[in-house]
Amino acid sequence: MAVFAVILLSRVLSEMDFDSDFLEDLPFLLAVGAFILFRVFSSGKEAKRRGPVPTPMPTPTQETKAETIKRELGFKIPTLRNAPKAAQPQAEPTDEELDALRRDSYERHLAEKQAREEKMEQDRLRREHQKRETKTAEREAWSFSPDALRNAVIWSEIMAPPKALRRR
Repeated sequence: MAVFAVILLSRVLSEMDFDSDFLEDLPFLLAVGAFILFRVFSSGKEAKRRGPVPTPMPTPTQETKAETIKRELGFKIPTLRNAPKAAQPQAEPTDEELDALRRDSYERHLAEKQAREEKMEQDRLRREHQKRETKTAEREAWSFSPDALRNAVIWSEIMAPPKALRRR
């Protein structure tokens, strides 16, 4: 059947007069048409297989507190020392208490922020002081004093090759 449709389509197209732009796109159009025909005829032949409809899993029944108490564990649960007492319902805080809590929280936040800024400032000052000390030590290492120059001449004579071998 698909072969017959392709032959019929090619006959119709061969008898028609087309411009050059259409002839450039003709292979693409034929490929698309062939793909559509293939999908139409191939999906009709196969019967869709469906398995049994899955049933929802049964949900486990929840045990009541009475049933859980009756169940034996096989051992005795020891009491916990220093365990917190059962939570008692607390009254809602008033607007004044909430304002006081907010104020305390804000003050703590400001104190922490100020401490962080002070620490950052101290670190910056420490780094600047360390840079100054390093530069000062470098300058002192390169300073020339009369004693340092005399020692340099002496060490150059000691480390140099002997005078007898210098002219060679």
